[in-house]
Amino acid sequence: ATRSDARPTLARSRPTLSSPRPPRRAAARVECSHLEHGNMRQPTSTSRRTALASALCGALLSAPQAAITGPVSAAEQLPAASLAAELLALIPSMEFGAPATNATVPPALARKIEARAAAVERQAARDNAKDPRLSDSWRLIYSNGREITNLATGLPLGFVLGKTYQPVDVQTGRFENQGLVEHRLGLARASTLVIGDVRLAPPGTLNAAGTRNERGNRVDVDFRRLTFGLDAVLGKPLETPLRKVVVTRQNPDAAQPANDVTYLDATCRITRGGDDALFIFVRERGNRPMLSLEEREALFAEGGAAITTGSGDADLQKGAPPELKALLREERRDRVEPI
Repeated sequence: ATRSDARPTLARSRPTLSSPRPPRRAAARVECSHLEHGNMRQPTSTSRRTALASALCGALLSAPQAAITGPVSAAEQLPAASLAAELLALIPSMEFGAPATNATVPPALARKIEARAAAVERQAARDNAKDPRLSDSWRLIYSNGREITNLATGLPLGFVLGKTYQPVDVQTGRFENQGLVEHRLGLARASTLVIGDVRLAPPGTLNAAGTRNERGNRVDVDFRRLTFGLDAVLGKPLETPLRKVVVTRQNPDAAQPANDVTYLDATCRITRGGDDALFIFVRERGNRPMLSLEEREALFAEGGAAITTGSGDADLQKGAPPELKALLREERRDRVEPI
């Protein structure tokens, strides 16, 4: 299916990635193989050829190493924004607007997307967590994270994951993960909602993957509530949507949940989860506004089934609702590693 929303024109531009290699210098090396850099023999008046070889060899041996070994890849030489645009152009539109995942696109394409994302990240700026552009509504278009992969591949009874948004407001400390769940035949529409707190992470902290916060790109997050709702039946919105609320509590012995904003511009955001999972977003506003501070407090007062996160799947299975068990089950295929 074709995605209804158009990607920015910039994202479809594909700069040329090829560049000529520098000329090889093997022949010159043959001429000066008997010379040592920094202790070259002086040419005699009877050997012009040796003199020329000595001069050429000295120039080659004193040149910067990069000039001898060749340039970095052409892709690495592109500006970060151009690399990001190419990255967005690689990601296909999925049915119902769902995010693409390493489990729903061909493995070769997943490797290419994740390798290009890593190239963008290598050119990323510092202090992205303090950038005011972070506070906005973002739509997820690719991930290899377990929760997203499970939703994209394993919903029962003809339900499929649709568009997934993440509104963020660092100033007020709020974020949400909003997942739309559609039925292939239009019989019903459901949703998942994660409500949480967000704040700047202290410098030098370690996440669950052991990565240190050295660039000022990390935000700490606390998950407060998880809801599953049935919003419409046969195309008609329910006057009072059916909703199940899960109270999430972080295991005090587990690592602080955190996200690293490894790239950020006016169109694109790349984030790494605490387990180094990849999330690629585009700036886009969904139809569901983020809960206000008052609405959040009212939801928190409702209570619900309690579950401790960060304790591992074995503990999770003891008392979790079936929806949460499906969401956090073990992956059925290995994550594609970047090439």
